[in-house]
Amino acid sequence: MDPQALEQFHSRLAQTIFWCAPRADKLNPATSLRTVALRPGMLEENRSSAVNTVVHARELYGGVDVRKATIPRDLAGGRLMIYFPNNDLACGAAEQETAGFFDVNNVPPWDTWVTYFQDQQQNIDSFDNEYLIAWIPPAFVDLANEGINVNPEQCIMWLSDTSVELAKVLRAQSLLK
Repeated sequence: MDPQALEQFHSRLAQTIFWCAPRADKLNPATSLRTVALRPGMLEENRSSAVNTVVHARELYGGVDVRKATIPRDLAGGRLMIYFPNNDLACGAAEQETAGFFDVNNVPPWDTWVTYFQDQQQNIDSFDNEYLIAWIPPAFVDLANEGINVNPEQCIMWLSDTSVELAKVLRAQSLLK
């Protein structure tokens, strides 16, 4: 993996955790991590651009504090999720099961978005090589797991359950178990 991309991932992960941890409201799964000011545009150029819009808005509204964030030990009790948008059937089961934590397209809340990757090669699990990484706060880990369990197309799962390139690198760094 490109060292610059990995460094950018670490920075974005730290910022995502810093931003989301205090906003995660277990009683409000549909909106607590969908800050209007961070919402990506409907007509973004591509998925990567949509994620970059969220990241840049988070930096703008989080100020210096968010830009100086560091990755807390054990990911602050949260977990990394992977979303394969090309495998999505938009069945709505995860949205229903999680009271709107996932949207109808199985997308995790945009505040949780860390980065969008495109691996050079298809991974051995036969999942798509394009994916979104999101950090799920500890308050929503169980709820997100319920969404994963009802998702028939397996377009959402824990990063630790995959063999994508990023998962391998993070395991080697002891950031992923």
